[in-house]
Order: sequence, then structure tokens, then C-alpha cells
Amino acid sequence: MPAIESGKARLLMVTNRQRSPIASDVQTAEEAGFPELTFEGVVGFFGGRDLPVALRDRIAGDIAAVAEGSEISSRLRPLGIALRIGTPAQFSAAIEEQRAKVRDIVSTERTAN
Repeated sequence: MPAIESGKARLLMVTNRQRSPIASDVQTAEEAGFPELTFEGVVGFFGGRDLPVALRDRIAGDIAAVAEGSEISSRLRPLGIALRIGTPAQFSAAIEEQRAKVRDIVSTERTAN
């Protein structure tokens, strides 16, 4: 953001589905005409495949409880980070959605060349 604020850089678009709260005048990829470049940020905690479901759900609940606190959100917002709290299943689905999207883009690019 400092480079943007000083005029040294310019944001062309954001890849999220919604405009960024710290750059609300910057269009989304879809608004710019590139819907295939829409990618939500997928950041989370990962555990081993053999992590017991009860433990996974407890950890997810604890993380959600901390993330819902206003202090965390208020510290991350100036960095352009908007928290989306979800379940482990929603997190897995978001990762798979991005894998499929990247796979489609790569295969389309390969067939175009």
C-alpha cells in the first residue's frame, strides 16, 4: 500500500470476488472482464490427514473464536486482509475450487499454444 499511496504503483484489479476494503475504488477481476482470474485468498491452518475429526473441529472452533474478536480484524484490515471464518469443509472446498480453476487455466493455455 505505501507504493500505491505514493503513486509509484497502481492497482489494476483485485482477484477476490469483492472489492478490497482498503482499495474500494479498484475493480475486481470480474468487473475488469477477467472472471477466470477471480481467486479468493485461501489462508488457513493445515493438519495431517490422520488428524482426528474431533480435534480438527475443536481447533477450528478455537480459531474461529479468536478470529471473531474485533482486535484481530482491526489489526489485519489495514493490511488489506478481511477474515472469512468458515468450517474445515468450507476451507477444503475453497482449496479444491482453486485447484480446479488453475487446472482449467493451464489446460486451456496448453491447448491454445
